[in-house]
Amino acid sequence: MSVTRAITAPRRAVRRAQRQIMVPLVIAVAFFALIGSFFDSTSSRSTSYSPPATSAPQTTSSAYVYVTGTRVNQRDGPSASNPVMGVLVEGTRVQLLRDQGQWAQIRSDLGTGWMSSSFLSSNGPAVAQPTPPDRTLRSSDVRVIDGDTVDIRGLPANVRLVGFNAPETWRSSCTAERQVGERATARLSQLVRNAASIEFERVACSCRPGTEGTDRCNFGRLCGSLFVDGQDVGRTLIGEGLAVPYRCGRTSCPPRPQAWCG
Repeated sequence: MSVTRAITAPRRAVRRAQRQIMVPLVIAVAFFALIGSFFDSTSSRSTSYSPPATSAPQTTSSAYVYVTGTRVNQRDGPSASNPVMGVLVEGTRVQLLRDQGQWAQIRSDLGTGWMSSSFLSSNGPAVAQPTPPDRTLRSSDVRVIDGDTVDIRGLPANVRLVGFNAPETWRSSCTAERQVGERATARLSQLVRNAASIEFERVACSCRPGTEGTDRCNFGRLCGSLFVDGQDVGRTLIGEGLAVPYRCGRTSCPPRPQAWCG
């Protein structure tokens, strides 16, 4: 054997041994890698899916409630110390925005404000029998206050007769006005007392929405027309010089005319 073969023979043996060791090792590594990949895939399939999260539905409903007090303050904030925006009368329908314990945020014709929850109810007011446009009255149903104001039996407040203005008998601007006012009052009483037929027609007052029936509208009076024997009493008083025409707009009235003080 040559010296070169004697030297290289052990090296070949080592390489052969290495190959014999490496081949099974590579196979083993590949096998375990395949097994690991399989378990990872299975685990991924079992844990990766989750149903899409669904949030609770957000619903906004326009809830409406009714004022139950006779006259209830609507305020700027949820406290009795907050400024009063206005007064709402019993049966007024308002939108409920938020309920905060003893106070509720509402929206009405006065705007957005707050009201005590104890004066609000989801139940609407009892439906009253509608008053006919021409309600027949008896003389005893009508009490004359002055030349343009009467008290009608069954109504919750005095009625300001519309379309005319009679002189004032209380807080008159002058003696002449008071004297003519007394004559107008007496004449209206006579018309009612001697009437063969009396009819009353209720009309909306010329005030801001939501204020009718309160002191902010016509001193709390209702509005209407009174007909005696088919004739509007206002026309009769105007024709006799005991009243003057007086027309209001939809939500306000002009200054009252001063026709009896020079």
